[in-house]
Amino acid sequence: MLTKIIKIGKLYQQEELFENFAKTFKSNLLVALYFDLGPPVQYISSHIIEPPENLQKLLYYDQKGNVSGKSPTVSITFKNEDGSEKIRKGVEKAILKLKSFFKHPMLKDFENCINDEFESIVLDVEKLLTDQKNLKGVYLTVKLLRHDSELFPSEHGEFVKAFIDNILKKSVEGGEEGICTFCGRKKIVSATVNEVFKFATFDKPGFCPSLKKDDSIKVLPICDECKSQLQNGANKVIQELSFNFLKNQNPLWVIPSIIEENSEEILKNVIQRIADTSKKLKDFANSEREIELVLSEEKSTVHYDFLFMELNQNQQRIELHLTEISPTRLKKIVQSIDDSKRRIKIDDLPEPSLGMLWKLYEKPSGSDKSRKDYLALVKSIFQEEPYSYSRLLWYFMRKIRKSAITEGAWWRKLTYVSFAAILHLNQINVLNLRRGEYIVSSSEIDQFFNSYPEFFNLPWKKAVFLTGVLAGKVLSVQYAKRQATPFFKKFKGLKMNMQDVMGLLADIRNKLQQYDAYGKKSDELLKTAAEYYLQSSKSNTTIDELNFIFTLGLAYAGKEPFKKYEEVEEYEQQI
Repeated sequence: MLTKIIKIGKLYQQEELFENFAKTFKSNLLVALYFDLGPPVQYISSHIIEPPENLQKLLYYDQKGNVSGKSPTVSITFKNEDGSEKIRKGVEKAILKLKSFFKHPMLKDFENCINDEFESIVLDVEKLLTDQKNLKGVYLTVKLLRHDSELFPSEHGEFVKAFIDNILKKSVEGGEEGICTFCGRKKIVSATVNEVFKFATFDKPGFCPSLKKDDSIKVLPICDECKSQLQNGANKVIQELSFNFLKNQNPLWVIPSIIEENSEEILKNVIQRIADTSKKLKDFANSEREIELVLSEEKSTVHYDFLFMELNQNQQRIELHLTEISPTRLKKIVQSIDDSKRRIKIDDLPEPSLGMLWKLYEKPSGSDKSRKDYLALVKSIFQEEPYSYSRLLWYFMRKIRKSAITEGAWWRKLTYVSFAAILHLNQINVLNLRRGEYIVSSSEIDQFFNSYPEFFNLPWKKAVFLTGVLAGKVLSVQYAKRQATPFFKKFKGLKMNMQDVMGLLADIRNKLQQYDAYGKKSDELLKTAAEYYLQSSKSNTTIDELNFIFTLGLAYAGKEPFKKYEEVEEYEQQI
């Protein structure tokens, strides 16, 4: 994966070395300290300025944590406390961090100037910030005066030299002669990949065999040239090939690669299309179909790495890394999403997208077991690996049960989209539901079951589904007559076993007759369900699968070909 990013970095090699390392940032307020270059160097004043169009001119480099002294542009952070001291403390800390940049031998005059004018600089910046209502995203930089010109840090050679020296300091001081992992050449190498990607730490068990920091150079040595290209590629990926995934702090990085010679221009075109798509459709999970459609339109020689990241302040953690995802696979996923919605035939049904599946898993986050199960499902979808059907239904039914109790009619929509998700996942070989026997019949009921042969592949499933349909009719009639549905209590919180479900048939018939609603259609459904129960051998199923099929019948009670009573439609709109 790192090699692929280096290749991207080579494609977009910057004219100036500093451009590989200088980063962009989101600034709400930018304060500049003005220095006259003299000689001697003199502090003049402080002003709030407009950021340059190209933020790399500020030579910014992330310096959170213990890292400092690398950049002439720093963030000003404020602690959660009241009073004027809050601003002063934040400003003092930022100026001290800025001063550490000037410890470079070429910039000692700036360090001495800040030492001499420290108090006046603090007061000037403090005055600028005192009346500001929003103190988030505040940054401090410098501007340099030479004759009649105002220069940004990157426009002064000594600043650029100090910036590059500081960035590569660890490589120079900790480097030794060796073979670079990435270019394979014998050069001065260092263990500094973790300066580009924070997830590449050397202190985790298994990464560095001896857990000695001195041995990390033997694990992933990199030369300065490859490090520069890696940083440049990382900037491209993070800034342009990144999508939000469920939450802003959980981005998805898309890294394209091509398995053919002399493919630089093709790769550039692929990267540009991803970048254009990222600008239009930032949320991958909820715009999955549209984004995957774009990615699927490439040649078969194109492949993608998907990195699902978790970002927390200055920390990076890979939640999931998927490799070699082909356009063919993405095309199959898109087609399956379309097919599943078409087959369900429910108006305004949400797509069974990654975002919808996340909601069905009750929006798991952090280190929850459900988060791991959800990411395992994501992996199965893209890598065409099997996923536990019983585990999937456990999550679906957990959500549906809660919704049936607290959210009114929303359980019905959840059931439809869960059904669509099952059809979708089976079509892309994540589930392994085998097709049942096709029944040649003019019966509307048999034709309905023939529409979903992979789902209704055993007689007991058809019987349980029809029992759900009949139970839904009882609820419809009860609501029409009483504006209440006490029959729902017989479903035992949708945790029934097979004996419970079969026992409902007699109660259903009695209730429909009691409400004078037992007609020809109900009689046909009840007799058909009874026949399927007789055809059924002992079922090897789970409580979740059994109750999902029953609930699906409840949801379809008011849909063709089972719809009979006007009360059903009224009930669907209310409950």
